[in-house]
Amino acid sequence: MAEDKKGANPLATGVAGAIIGAAAAAAAIALSDEKNRKKVEEVLGNLEKQGNKVLKEVTKKALEMKSVMSKTVSETKEEVKKAKK
Repeated sequence: MAEDKKGANPLATGVAGAIIGAAAAAAAIALSDEKNRKKVEEVLGNLEKQGNKVLKEVTKKALEMKSVMSKTVSETKEEVKKAKK
């Protein structure tokens, strides 16, 4: 029965855990320096600003498309009504 179980390779799991642990340790060391923290905060702030710009643009385009589609649907409904008469 135990042979039927399929699971992660213990060696691969161990290696992945070691890599994740090393990355976390490196991040902790890097963020322990105030200059690095400031740089990270600046980069994250810039990314947030860019994300907000993109979100506003996408929202604007989506509203424009919604308006065009609503108009098109209304026109199509009118044409169908006319065609039925």
